[in-house]
Amino acid sequence: EGLVENARLRGDQLLGGLRDIAARHDQIGDARGLGLMAAFEFVDDAGDADPGAALALQKAALDRDLLLLTCGALGNVVRIIPPLVVTRDEVELGLERIAEACDAALGVRS
Repeated sequence: EGLVENARLRGDQLLGGLRDIAARHDQIGDARGLGLMAAFEFVDDAGDADPGAALALQKAALDRDLLLLTCGALGNVVRIIPPLVVTRDEVELGLERIAEACDAALGVRS
């Protein structure tokens, strides 16, 4: 069914989009991923873990009908793990909603 190839292609699309979003928000210390497993790590101005920012994104995403999970030992990471059959358009829609949620939860860098 081409699931491995789809995971590679959609994972590249997802991570590229997340890195674009991260570039607009100082609170996102890292956007990382492998295949269709991706994550944002949130930090405060001092570079320390910021679980409050992760929770704010999680809530803002849920308000946009997008379910994201927090994780990590300090609770400052948000995971994005779509299904292996996700399409290009679905990834694009997810990225749009994540960007909107980040802007709402974190503000927009001027």
